[in-house]
Amino acid sequence: MLNTKARGGSDIITAQNAGEAERKKWQELFNLLEHPLPLVVIDRVEKMEREKSIKTLKAVTANEAYLAGHFPGNPIMPGVLTLEGMVQSAILLVADFYNRGRLCCTLEKVDRVRFKQAIVPGDRIEFLVQLTAREGEFWKFKGQALAGGETAAEANLILKVHFHDVGFEL
Repeated sequence: MLNTKARGGSDIITAQNAGEAERKKWQELFNLLEHPLPLVVIDRVEKMEREKSIKTLKAVTANEAYLAGHFPGNPIMPGVLTLEGMVQSAILLVADFYNRGRLCCTLEKVDRVRFKQAIVPGDRIEFLVQLTAREGEFWKFKGQALAGGETAAEANLILKVHFHDVGFEL
């Protein structure tokens, strides 16, 4: 175990406790998604640049429930779940912008969707989402799903973002 105290009792940030702080930050972001566990598509946040971009990861395993019927003998991750991974990544990027209150995001539009290759068990998907514009409540994003370093899918997304201050609600 590394010593995290300097002389005089002040904390020293080490790789170990910095990693724990990062994990706690990402866990708090995931809690903001408010998706039931089977519907959370992304496994973790790899990198985030506030109000600019996010990179999240998903490891597709053979025991994913949706693969049993899509398609038997030739399992492929459904395109709608690939889009959902981009949307959830965008929501996490928005959530990082707000540090208090209750956030509500609705998907308003999906445009220019392209599916370029199948995502199969064993693939590691990188969801890359960039904020391209903000117009009032509408946040616009360009999303991309990479499998094996190649573009598997891409889309433009528009989220409508509602923010409620914490307080008494009736």
